[in-house]
Amino acid sequence: MSYDLFIVDKDVPEPEWFDVCERDGEYVRTAHGHYFNYTYNLSAFFTDYKVHPKHDLDGLTAGEAAARIDKALKDIYLEPLYVLRGKYNPPNYWGSVDSAIAWLKLIYDYCREHPDYIVRERS
Repeated sequence: MSYDLFIVDKDVPEPEWFDVCERDGEYVRTAHGHYFNYTYNLSAFFTDYKVHPKHDLDGLTAGEAAARIDKALKDIYLEPLYVLRGKYNPPNYWGSVDSAIAWLKLIYDYCREHPDYIVRERS
């Protein structure tokens, strides 16, 4: 299972999100949003740093989400990565603290570029 996180122009109706949003690795000049996907296995990590896609980010503007992610990343970097890896890396190796941080950075950058878009989690 995984999160389906959309950061999309607020004027685009939900049924059109998959059609108008870029996906990871794509760049489409005419896109009106971006789709981000990540495993549920790091749910506790996202929850502890208050950036859980369903509970903390869903419904925010992208500008609000960027501020929340910025704070989370600053808090994350106060901890040694080996401690975070030991606490949160899943035993089945689907996802990792390192890839979760990279995912948050991608979302953060996109949100900063489009602060008026909305963030929606639809998994």
